[in-house]
Amino acid sequence: SMAHRGTTRNGVADKIPASDLPQPVKIQQVRYTKIFINNEWHMSASGRTFPTRNPATGDTICEVQEADKEDVDKAVAAAKAAMQLDSAWRKMEPPRRGRLLHKLADLVERDRKLLAVKHHHKDTYDSRQKYVGSVHKTDMTLS
Repeated sequence: SMAHRGTTRNGVADKIPASDLPQPVKIQQVRYTKIFINNEWHMSASGRTFPTRNPATGDTICEVQEADKEDVDKAVAAAKAAMQLDSAWRKMEPPRRGRLLHKLADLVERDRKLLAVKHHHKDTYDSRQKYVGSVHKTDMTLS
């Protein structure tokens, strides 16, 4: 029937509750544009950056450090070092590690809409679809 296709019998489109529609994410002041490795902010080894764009307008929001192989290798080495038996992370009491991981999860959940925004898709429609899908998937996963 027509009702199943998003319209009522008289041909007027059904109203979708505003709470079911994705809300725009307000652009906040960007504070961090460097690469975060081993609890420190770093410039990229190559010095290259890439623009982060507002998908609605195409305007550049900021330039972000572009990680390459050398930066990834540095991050992997730091992660491996963190797991060594004598590392501060491994020596930390498990309840404290758990509290830190829960705090991280809370921050990711709090900022999930900002984290889900896709900035590098040429096709804005495609970007919006991936954004909406990722936010809803995150909502279901975190609840």
